[in-house]
Amino acid sequence: MQNYPLTTVAGLVDIIGAGNPDPSASGPVVVQATLMEDKRVVKGCYYKGPKTPDITSKFDVIMDDIALRKHVDALMKDGTSFITETGTSDMVCTLEWTIHDPE
Repeated sequence: MQNYPLTTVAGLVDIIGAGNPDPSASGPVVVQATLMEDKRVVKGCYYKGPKTPDITSKFDVIMDDIALRKHVDALMKDGTSFITETGTSDMVCTLEWTIHDPE
């Protein structure tokens, strides 16, 4: 898993919209980004729980930046996690996105 250093919220939207860059990753954390301004860490982890995804896309990426930005803003401001689901059939990737204080 690669850690992505980010300097803008737009960069975070892009990373989350891209989903899991390595489908063979065993997880649970498959995407991680460090916000360079305050060193908080955003993690995307495989999710198989009962919650309904907040954002879905039949494609491998999320192209709706407006819907995604709403959830990213809540994550940054309040720490509100959210779930994305991309793909169809046997190629579905469901991730829960969370934010953490610097380690």
